[in-house]
Amino acid sequence: MKVIRLELGFFKVNCYILCLDNLNIIIDPGSDFNEIEKCLKNEEITPDFILNTHGHYDHISAVPEIIKKYSIPFYIHKLEEPIITDPVKNLSSFFNGNELLLKTYNLIEENNYTYFNDFGLNIINTPGHTPGSIIIRYCDVLFTGDLLFKGSIGRTDLTGGDSQKIKNSLKILKGMDKDLIIYPGHGESSTLKFEFDTNYYLNDNFLNS
Repeated sequence: MKVIRLELGFFKVNCYILCLDNLNIIIDPGSDFNEIEKCLKNEEITPDFILNTHGHYDHISAVPEIIKKYSIPFYIHKLEEPIITDPVKNLSSFFNGNELLLKTYNLIEENNYTYFNDFGLNIINTPGHTPGSIIIRYCDVLFTGDLLFKGSIGRTDLTGGDSQKIKNSLKILKGMDKDLIIYPGHGESSTLKFEFDTNYYLNDNFLNS
């Protein structure tokens, strides 16, 4: 397994390329298609599919170009469909200057989770930042999107955000291996243990408030 991290765009979103045996996955390809393509060429990687933690434009901006270039499927949770198809809800109309709505996508729902399980990927719906936010676990790594950052958590004041739901989603992490390496949607990597020891938002007082 190899994890490549690219920090892209004005909002410095983390795009990850997860390289497994005979499988290469692009996670959250935001903002800069050229940088992603350059990395794929330099590393001699052919991507197999795109998997997104949620549908805000800073995480999906490069999706159309990647689909066009590599003819690969794009997967996102079914509850994100209203976001990726609406420039207001995905925020592209506010920040990007070019309205973005995706027309080519595959929806993740409970009846097709086994597709990802076959690759060893565990998909967990973690609403709060957006209704269809997911985290992705593979072996000893956890891609947390905008649920959990090093020292912080995702905001809940955007369309579809819910402060109580994000607390419930954060509680899911309590039952996970504390040695998991965290790869968040923004910022530096961490471990669950470090976050439970230092992150105020994983404190029981906050989670149960």
